[in-house]
Amino acid sequence: MVQRIVKMIGSAYSTSGDVHVQATYNGAEILNGPVTSTVANVIPMAGQLPVPALDELVLFETTTDTTGQIPVSITVTGGTLFFTHFWMNYTGFTQVIGESSFPENSANSDQSILITIVEPQSFYSDPNINTVESDGISNLTKDGEPWIWRENVGTRLGDWTYPIAAGETVTFDFFVDPAKVVLVAPT
Repeated sequence: MVQRIVKMIGSAYSTSGDVHVQATYNGAEILNGPVTSTVANVIPMAGQLPVPALDELVLFETTTDTTGQIPVSITVTGGTLFFTHFWMNYTGFTQVIGESSFPENSANSDQSILITIVEPQSFYSDPNINTVESDGISNLTKDGEPWIWRENVGTRLGDWTYPIAAGETVTFDFFVDPAKVVLVAPT
């Protein structure tokens, strides 16, 4: 078991002042206060954000043995929070890259494998594998009602953006894959 740093990633918009967020992760409060917010005349829709929702909203600690389906709750006041994902250190991944990106590695294949080799304490990544069907979030509810939301559509992979407006509470289970816990950089 190693202390692990988790980053809550997203962005916040308000028409005046700060967006306040109360959030729990695995039953522990990780945030109860303002987050960095962009003040705009009109709060954008998720598909119309001027930049990707990739701000580091809060850092908190857990351990590398905290894996599986982690319950999360987020309540917003004062604007809209666009939640994207949790990134964690001690996480490694293998990513498939098309031949045009790395032709020298492709031999007779139309795909290459790129393995990220960075010291795991300083490398932050998704702690699960994104697919067309899932970005690691399940049992999603908004204000106690089931909520189906996908900003990415079709065959696109990656983290989805979840808009949480003032006065709304969103809950979900976030999957932290035990197979993606990496304590030593691969060689």
